[in-house]
Amino acid sequence: MKQNEELFSLAGTDAPRSVACPQELAADFTGPPGGRDGWMGRQRRLSLPLTKNVAAVLRAMSDRAFVVRRGVIVEHAPGTRNPMTWIDCLAVTEFGAFVIDRYDWTGTVMRSTSEDELLVHEKPGVVSVQTSPLRRAKPALRHLRGLLAEYGCPVECIAVFAASHCVLDPTLPETVLQASELHHFMRTRLNRFRDSHRRHLDSERVGNYLQLRCADWGKSCK
Repeated sequence: MKQNEELFSLAGTDAPRSVACPQELAADFTGPPGGRDGWMGRQRRLSLPLTKNVAAVLRAMSDRAFVVRRGVIVEHAPGTRNPMTWIDCLAVTEFGAFVIDRYDWTGTVMRSTSEDELLVHEKPGVVSVQTSPLRRAKPALRHLRGLLAEYGCPVECIAVFAASHCVLDPTLPETVLQASELHHFMRTRLNRFRDSHRRHLDSERVGNYLQLRCADWGKSCK
């Protein structure tokens, strides 16, 4: 565990439920068996249900084109110990781009006194302090916002909690949600974009631009 903490900043994927999985990749990553390629392949398999759900939601909302990729890596801090960030799912739509990461925490997730942390009540008398998914996504979010500023493309991060035994406190930020809330969230973002009377984004053009600037463009949702 100590070695992994040195190699990564923590983020949510598939790991012991009280400890989230790595998201920021170190330049000298040699962690799990199989190395980086083995780790990435496993994470992409785990992210497949999420990306399929995202694609299905977007397809049901509009007949416009969209791009959904799983296991995308962006290099947000070249030359540093943790230069790259892993994104479970990256969606580019007519109304914005979304960094979407999956979490399998169980228990009740609540706010903390710090906006960068959450409290996870795993069972009676057991409470752990976890870094907020929104805090974990900040490097990728900041990087993508800089890249897409010229397109006028909004970029948001979403944390999707998929475990059936996970309860989210209703006072958590609206971008921390359960899988069943994804459709409603995306619909509100689409309507908000339309109400702004801005021109619809060319998602394929934005996606092609990002593909050239990502360290790894990941896989499709198929």
